[in-house]
Formats: sequence, structure tokens, C-alpha cells
Amino acid sequence: MNINNLKLLEAARQYGTPSYLYDGEQIINNYRNLKNALPEFVDVFYALKVNPNVSLVSLLRSKGACTEVCSLTEMEIALKAGSTPEDIIFLGPCKKDYELKRALELNIFALVIESETELQRVSEFAKEMGVTANVAIRLNPDFSADGSPWKMGGRPTQFGIDEKHAVENFGKYLQVPNINIRGIHVYNGTSILDANSVYQNTKYILNLYDTITKRYKTKFTMVDVGGGMGIPYFTNQTPLDIKEFESLMKPLFEEFHAVYPDTRIIMESGRFILGTAGYLAVEVNNIKVNHNKTFVITDGGTNCHSAAAGSGRVVKRNFPMENISATDNAEEFEYQVSGPLCSPDDILGRNIKLKEVNVSDILVVKSSGAYGPTSSPGLFHSHGFPAEILVYNEEMHLIRKKDLPKDMIDRQVLVDFKIQAPILNK
Repeated sequence: MNINNLKLLEAARQYGTPSYLYDGEQIINNYRNLKNALPEFVDVFYALKVNPNVSLVSLLRSKGACTEVCSLTEMEIALKAGSTPEDIIFLGPCKKDYELKRALELNIFALVIESETELQRVSEFAKEMGVTANVAIRLNPDFSADGSPWKMGGRPTQFGIDEKHAVENFGKYLQVPNINIRGIHVYNGTSILDANSVYQNTKYILNLYDTITKRYKTKFTMVDVGGGMGIPYFTNQTPLDIKEFESLMKPLFEEFHAVYPDTRIIMESGRFILGTAGYLAVEVNNIKVNHNKTFVITDGGTNCHSAAAGSGRVVKRNFPMENISATDNAEEFEYQVSGPLCSPDDILGRNIKLKEVNVSDILVVKSSGAYGPTSSPGLFHSHGFPAEILVYNEEMHLIRKKDLPKDMIDRQVLVDFKIQAPILNK
């Protein structure tokens, strides 16, 4: 962490809560640590899905990061942030026609094809537009990534084409008109903390690339090995060993590059770059005891940070949390930290120990830079999405305004039904 609690507290007080606070220097450090652990010829593509704020994308772009997008909006954000079409890839299982056409119009580096049906659609649009579509075929591999709590491949999913089927039919894909197949894309899992797991996954993908290239005697120019590097959220987890990662990945990529020097190697990352650099700041509104448990009621919960509240997890464990208003020598107590919603699941911290909490204190949920606002139901109770603040070079920048009631109401369309007076019983 490059910003201290005083800076976090200052930002929270100045811009209000709930709000997301980002440490710009930590973002850059995380990106550079990953980039330095890879050979120079490997390109890191930042995945906007984890946090698409245009200023954060711009900051990473200024340091050389490329961009991976999953929607038209993310693609336009990437462009606004300074990305060039040559450094954008677009993936996802449900691309709309207008999204495909915009990607073709821009001539982005690669549309990642998730199915044979999508390949035909892209071919037809490219023919209509008089262009050649640059694509990569996404494979759902037979290999399943160890160490990933959320496996994206090696089992039935909506992502990609089965490896065996794709390998058998790749010759047909190469014959589809108005299509230039740059190579393959595989994303096998996420939140991986074991360097050897990433290595084994990557080795499998590179071997698959080699197999297809030799079988069809073709020359590709791209291989996307995914990534999936995670961060520790819970007390029993340890960070990815970046030195071990480097010792495994550099020789692997260098060996591949020696055989395929003209192939662009892409590694995706989002959570690893942004995760540890973000904080959700919430203010304590009330403290109460209920059934012998002390509840701290705050102004931000599941609606702001569903991941911290345990949405989608069977075992709900606490994200790291701190009372940044407390003094260094304050005594610790056990609390249940809740958000503002009328939902029993709106709990940010269960049986969590914090320095003594008082009304108006500011609490921060750490490791919140990835999948914070983007995966949260911001419209629950119509609270709207929180503000986002970037702290960088000792300066604070408001990079997203908090949703106000007027902002949300103005997007709704009122049908003016005629109100009838009630009929009274005589």
C-alpha cells in the first residue's frame, strides 16, 4: 500500500461515502511486477471487466497495458482511454450484431470467436462491409486449471468450442470467407494463487497452439494464454509468488518465442493488477446489540460490494477490513458489519475483529479494486453506485461521480396513468 490511512480518511471525508478509493501507485506497481516477471515480448492485456473506469484504464494504458473488452461500452472506454484498435481484443459469449460491426469497423486486433455460429456471423458481416475480420478461436480445453476456484474451461461451459471438436475442424475454420484467423485463445480459470498452476495451464495452451499449427501447416500470429492470476482475500491465503512465477514463465515463453518469433503472446490480467489497490470506504451510521451480537450499520453493503458480502460463495469469509478512524492503541472488539439494505445477507463482516467502532467512523474494505462496483447491484434500494476516487502522486481525483436520486429518476420514463378517486361504500 502506497497511501496511508490518513489519506484514505481524507478522501472519504472529502468526497463522502460509500466510495471507492484507488491507490494509483499501487496499480502501477502491480502492473510492473507482472510485466517484469514476463519476457518483454509478452503483452499484458488489462481486462476491463474487473473495473472499467476510464481514468484507471488510461493510467494503465500510459504505462503500456493493452486492453481486453467484453462489450461495446468497454470497447469505447478503451478507445477514450487511449487504446488503439491494434491493442484491443473483444471476447464474450454473447456479442450483439452492432458490437461485432463496430469491432470490424475499428479493425481491432482480434474478435475472440466463442462458437462456430459466431464465426459464420462475423464472416457475413465482414463480407457485407467489404473487410477481412481478424479473429482468434476460443477453445474450451480438455485440461482443467488446478488451483482455480472458478474454472472457465475443462468442463461444460458457455465459453469457447470444445478442444477436440475445434482441433478436428480447424481446417474448415481456415476456409471461412472474409476471415483471418490470427490464432487461439484459452482462458482456463481465475483467482489462481499457485504459480505452478499458471505455468501448467500456459504450457498446455502453447502445446495446443503448436499442435494446431503443425497439423494444418498454417502460420498464426497470436496466442492468448489467458492468465487468471489472483490475489489473497482471506486469512489462510498467500499471495502469488511472483519470483516463482517469473522463474517458470520466462523460460517457457522464451522457448516458445524461439520457435514462433512472429506470434504475439497475450496474457490477460485484471484482478492481479487492480485488486489490492482498491478500498471501499463506508461510514458508520448506527451501532446496536441484537441477540448478543454487536451490529455496526454502515452506508455501503452488498449494493456497493457484493463480493465482500459473499454473493456467489457457499462459504462466506471476510475480506480484510479496518477502522481507519480508530487510534493506534484502540482496543479490539468483535462486530457484525452490515450495509443499509433490508436484506439479511447484507453483511460485509461476520464476527470480525476491529478496533473500537463509533458512530461516524470510516471503515474500509481492502482488496476491493476488482469486481467491486462492476459486480454489485447498485440499484438495490435505489441507492445508486458510489463515487470513485483515484489517489495518485499525492493528489486526489474524482473519477466517478456518485449517483444522485435525480440521476436515477431521470433515466426512468413515467407513464402518466389517470388516477381515479376511490369509490366509497355507501
